[in-house]
Amino acid sequence: MKGDTTMKFLIRSTLAVLALALMAPSAAMAQQQGSIVFLDSERLRQEAPSLQAARQQLEQELAQLEAQADSALAPLQAQLQAAAQEFQQQQGMMTAERRQERQQALGQMQQQLQQQGAQWEQRAAAIQSRILGPALDRINRVIDEIRAENSYQYVLDVAAGGVVAADPALDITGEVLTRLQATNPGS
Repeated sequence: MKGDTTMKFLIRSTLAVLALALMAPSAAMAQQQGSIVFLDSERLRQEAPSLQAARQQLEQELAQLEAQADSALAPLQAQLQAAAQEFQQQQGMMTAERRQERQQALGQMQQQLQQQGAQWEQRAAAIQSRILGPALDRINRVIDEIRAENSYQYVLDVAAGGVVAADPALDITGEVLTRLQATNPGS
């Protein structure tokens, strides 16, 4: 048994070393050509001027939408709660048929409330897309412009967790932010 474990470890280790050896020349070649760089999308989200303005607008509009949703859904929630409470109190005195009818009615009320809640969530998602979409598109355009101008083949994102370690000289986040700040946020 112990020999099997040792053998599996040796095989895995050998395969890992072989894979690294095969990847090393292409990774070194890509580094020499400067075709792999990275950025920090979390930093871009925090510092990009167009996103900051969009986030403020989004917060305002979502707060208004939430107030509207609360006022629209509150009566249904109260009605469902009252009906459920009444059912709890009276179910012992109901026939099996009547109990089943009331349970179905409660289920339908709950389903209606969930459907309306989902509609409000869809409205919130549409607002978010409408407000944040142009700013995110602008950031993506700037990243792609920098990639094309410098002939980068890959732009990795450290915030996404794909980069374990990298040379800070390859970080283009600052360049993206500089271009975003230099241009009109609305463009």
